[in-house]
Amino acid sequence: MELTELKILLQLPESETSNDAYLEMKLGEAIDWVVRVCGQSFLVNDKLMLPRVAKGVVAQYVAFELQGNHGIKSESIAGMSQTFDSINERDSALISKLSQARLRKMRFTPYKRGYNYGTY
Repeated sequence: MELTELKILLQLPESETSNDAYLEMKLGEAIDWVVRVCGQSFLVNDKLMLPRVAKGVVAQYVAFELQGNHGIKSESIAGMSQTFDSINERDSALISKLSQARLRKMRFTPYKRGYNYGTY
């Protein structure tokens, strides 16, 4: 996934380049998160090939980071209130999307009496 594709998914003008360095950094962070959560590399012939659902999750991850309200659940100032998603809620929702698309790999972990299985 390239920066131009991320900008399209976020509906940002391609000509606006003032935040490109930050977007590149967050794009890499989001891709690393998706790869780690899914337990697979998505590499085909040494090229990253994310499925459409994973690209959407990457864009949602970056969009949340752009909001800048990390960890704030709600705030109230002079009778006005706002509610934001927390990082844990974001992660749970995005993991659910990846699971529904069957992009998360199962792994087996040993325990005392045999094997237990679960997802990352």
